[in-house]
Amino acid sequence: MHALVIGGGVAGPATAVALRSIGVDVTICEARPAEDKDVGLWVMVAPNGLAALETLGLKETVLRESLAGAVGPSGFAPMRRVGLYRLLREAAVARGARILHDRRLVAADTDADGVTALFSDSSTLTGDLLVGCDGIHSRTRSIIDPAAPTTRYVPLLNLGGFASGVEAPGEPAQLQFIRTGKGFFGYAGSGSGEVWWFANLPWGQEPSRAELAEMDRASLIRRLLAAFADAPPFVTDMIRSTYTDLYALPTHDLPTVPTWSRDRMVILGDAAHATTPTSGQGSSMALEDAVVLAKCLRDLPRPQAAARYEELRRERVEGIVALGARASAAKLNDTSPGASLDWVLDYRIDWAARV
Repeated sequence: MHALVIGGGVAGPATAVALRSIGVDVTICEARPAEDKDVGLWVMVAPNGLAALETLGLKETVLRESLAGAVGPSGFAPMRRVGLYRLLREAAVARGARILHDRRLVAADTDADGVTALFSDSSTLTGDLLVGCDGIHSRTRSIIDPAAPTTRYVPLLNLGGFASGVEAPGEPAQLQFIRTGKGFFGYAGSGSGEVWWFANLPWGQEPSRAELAEMDRASLIRRLLAAFADAPPFVTDMIRSTYTDLYALPTHDLPTVPTWSRDRMVILGDAAHATTPTSGQGSSMALEDAVVLAKCLRDLPRPQAAARYEELRRERVEGIVALGARASAAKLNDTSPGASLDWVLDYRIDWAARV
């Protein structure tokens, strides 16, 4: 079997590693050029995501590249997003997958013999299965179902960065939170002056691309300093000491996608169930998806595998998306989501068991 994996972020290379473990030939098709480094800031890989990485044989490799070089006290591991992408891509290639850049999916056709993907440069590739790992604005999702839902705006603006030379309380790699009347702030430190932070600012109407483009570094710093003027002084120190570019992104999620697969095509990760960053589960859910899809393809004929994968995953991931929405709403109204997270964080996939 030859799988065309669309997307080279977290979900795509993780899926490639999982599929290679069951003997599937894999070509990853990534829309961005190879030298493109603009892939966001940082993520918290949750305990359930680390368990999925362990199944893929990658947990220790990833932890060596985490903020403190180990799991934090709460079981999470902060990772630069660009570093996580790199490690997963390197692992996919080391295990025999091929990566093609500048391959933006435009269309796909299936027949009895396979699936043919058409890209924006007019090139085509043919395989036995197409796996859409192309994110919240997935083209694969709309190819599978032209009536597929679009994303939902959550009225929060996301910002973040990396700061150095800042003394901030808390154990290394432990995520800390601070709330003011005008925003929500989170950070994790290395214990040696390096601090990674994020901020959520309430933002009633979704900003346009033009409005976002007008938010330059100076204006964003002014907004952040105003929003967190009542926070402890080290928060403003972090903002002022940020050495990376600053930009703002609107928050979206995708509560439910009715159709995950059709013919020889299937979606996973954010393409199927995007949650808000507040859940801390986006990357971890994608890692779980990759393992479960590979198990299904290992144990079932291809026509049945996609349906079984969806059956195993839908209730869990839609529950996490709903949890993320509640947690985001709590940031807006100064409440607590209140529910136990054990069902999310304690989840483990038994690779040896048949599906």
